Amino acid sequence: MKGKSSRESIRLLLVDDHTLFRESLRRLLESEAGVEISGDFANAEDALAAVRAGLEFDAALVDYELEGTGGSNGLDLVRKVRSLRPDARVLMVTAGMELDAGIFLKTEPTVELMLAIQRTAKGERWISSRASLALIASGGLGAGAERTAAGRPSGRESEVLRGVLEGHSNKEIGAQLGMTESSVKAVLQKLFERAGVRSRSQLVRYAIETQIDPR
Repeated sequence: MKGKSSRESIRLLLVDDHTLFRESLRRLLESEAGVEISGDFANAEDALAAVRAGLEFDAALVDYELEGTGGSNGLDLVRKVRSLRPDARVLMVTAGMELDAGIFLKTEPTVELMLAIQRTAKGERWISSRASLALIASGGLGAGAERTAAGRPSGRESEVLRGVLEGHSNKEIGAQLGMTESSVKAVLQKLFERAGVRSRSQLVRYAIETQIDPR
């Protein structure tokens, strides 16, 4: 996958089997400055064939519930694309059941979608707070249900955790909460210790598995 064009446009690959949604999304995104649509496809097979043929894109928006042969879904397509292009950047346009790619709910506002696209194209992982709560409600990552609620965050820790779940950097969280970046790091370290994890992604998974709602 090559870098962005000289005009810094984000080249998008759209894959969604809902024709009306996909076409509407394409028109919406094409109206945005700095966005190009490299291709849009209704099924995984055609999208994968295009990638194999050398289709260039900076980020892919893939429907989690994408129907394919043998009962495959959007995550199966993501795995196959990444086997061809390990650095592929992907945003799942749904409340998926795994955290291997970014997650975005179709019911969220378009302004949030543009932010998610921009961050995904930069190599960041977008996991919206609404998607996190949807995962909790679905029970899809309920393996941690046996854990106790003794370690639930409160106050400032909850605010920082919410920032993490929304995909913000320490600097951005600090700006939103009126904290220094070092203070945010200190709170995160406490959250890591409380959850028994070592990274932000592990903290997100822990928050979802233990049904922590940071609101």
